[in-house]
Amino acid sequence: MSAQPQLGIDIGSTSIKLVELAPLGKNTFKLLAAASMPSPVGGVNKNLTNLGPLVAAVARLIKESGARSRRVVAALPEEQISSHIVEMPVLTDAEVEQALQWQVEQYIPIPQDQAIWSHKVISRNNTGGVEVLLVAAAKNLVEAYRHVFEQAGLEVLALETELMATARAEVKLDSPLTVVVDIGSSSTDLGVVRGGELIFARTIPTAGEAFTRSIESSLGLDTAQAQQYLHTYGLSPTQLDGKILEAVKPILSVITGEIKKTIDFYISKHAGENVKQIILSGGIATLGDIVGAISSQLNLETIVGDPFVAVRMDEAQKKALIGTGPFYAVAVGLAEREI
Repeated sequence: MSAQPQLGIDIGSTSIKLVELAPLGKNTFKLLAAASMPSPVGGVNKNLTNLGPLVAAVARLIKESGARSRRVVAALPEEQISSHIVEMPVLTDAEVEQALQWQVEQYIPIPQDQAIWSHKVISRNNTGGVEVLLVAAAKNLVEAYRHVFEQAGLEVLALETELMATARAEVKLDSPLTVVVDIGSSSTDLGVVRGGELIFARTIPTAGEAFTRSIESSLGLDTAQAQQYLHTYGLSPTQLDGKILEAVKPILSVITGEIKKTIDFYISKHAGENVKQIILSGGIATLGDIVGAISSQLNLETIVGDPFVAVRMDEAQKKALIGTGPFYAVAVGLAEREI
């Protein structure tokens, strides 16, 4: 692993998060910088024809954060990624890659000449065959991300998915089979993680904005008020007479229903394996009482992820970042990636 510090930058639809880490040893890091700022609405995907404001925002965030490294690992938005588990007969790694060259268009919704794809063997059975995680993104999206960072004066070391980064930051290598649930502003990303590695991923278009809209409608509030109420009272059954919880219950039920579908689908393909825990991430994971609300519906141990578990911080940094772990999970995981 390189001993040089590196940046993890996560450009979301509503905010840009930056984390700079320096390796201290095996799976241990020192925090050098962490900062965030609003992003041009829609992130990269909705600004492909005008990336100037994003370049300026990234450059400004780097300057304001005090980060010195110019080496960056960045995340592509999960909802723009095509992930697919491909089942193959017993093949060597070289044979898997060769076979995919001819078969990739069967599994991705993007013409092969317009896509950039990679793969990882996630399980191998000498009698049953090979499972391969295939990940693809549109070339123009990848090129847009590279353009933003290079124009902001950075060297792009790698681009990967948000869930890969979150899994690295929040799931220990010896953890049981885990489902990571990253609830962002416009989408919720669901990933099955085994042995610290992401092995299955999907995205649903229900997330924080839906919580806000439901509160607006139920309580007759404007958007700003609804967001304030949500983050002040959380999902408590007693705060504000439980009105926030009641307002968002339909949205929460959609999310927990999709978590259950994800678990059931995975288990149907892997007899004998059982999901043991849910790890919550993303800004919505910081809401009061959300752990209880989700665990009670799924009857599974549910915790809020801590991406800073392997990161050493001084007291001032700890104080400044208290309660923000889920918000920075993707950026931390990116900065931790071994290059």
